[in-house]
Amino acid sequence: CTVTSTNANTDEASCTTTVKQPALTITKSSSRQVWKLGRPITWTMTVTSSGDVAAKDVILTDMVPAGTTFKSASGGGTVSGNQVTWNLGTLNTGESRTVEMVTIANTQGTVRNTATARAYCAPDVSANAEVRVEGIPAILLECIDVDDPIEVGGTETYVIDVTNQGTSPDNNVVIVVTLPAEQEFVSAQGAGGVSHTVSGKTITFAPFGPLQPKARATYRVVVKAIAEGDVRLGVKLTADSTTSGPVTETESTHQY
Repeated sequence: CTVTSTNANTDEASCTTTVKQPALTITKSSSRQVWKLGRPITWTMTVTSSGDVAAKDVILTDMVPAGTTFKSASGGGTVSGNQVTWNLGTLNTGESRTVEMVTIANTQGTVRNTATARAYCAPDVSANAEVRVEGIPAILLECIDVDDPIEVGGTETYVIDVTNQGTSPDNNVVIVVTLPAEQEFVSAQGAGGVSHTVSGKTITFAPFGPLQPKARATYRVVVKAIAEGDVRLGVKLTADSTTSGPVTETESTHQY
């Protein structure tokens, strides 16, 4: 500043004012991928005081993302409705606090989540993270004979059940049945009415799908006993999920 007078010399003086302000930064991470519904997703948040002075009354909030349900929160987090809140108090300059929220995956797809931190006289800051939730089909193959033993000249019905025990649909389910020499083909019924072809002792059903999670597809094959013996009917299953090779099953029947 400058001071002047009509009867005195001019005099000058200067001063510097330093303004200090609290500030926050936030980072957020999560599980990379979840391969099964019902599994936990861990969301990790770190809040850091990055300003010139301590950040007071620091509050962190995180919404439970759609497609998940709340399970737990570390560091004193409390849940109200779909919002989890942490009262982090005062963070000195350079000080950080890390907390976690765990949710349970209920639906497939990409789950996105945003956390927000605020403090007295500091601008709000937010960070995002996302997780890909995928299902996995898991095929169970079962085969039973309805009547055992049977007389030569009689018929036997085999019931073949394919169950998807997994959490994702499976497609292109193909059943191939191989009869033993002591039997001959009579008839067949495919799951969902799919067609079949017969070549010698082999019955091949057309592809079926999608087979939804927890759903069952049932096939029936009727044969005639033409000779005595303890015989074995073979069943082979392939589907989009059977990348390591077919699933096989045998069923024994005593013919007399």
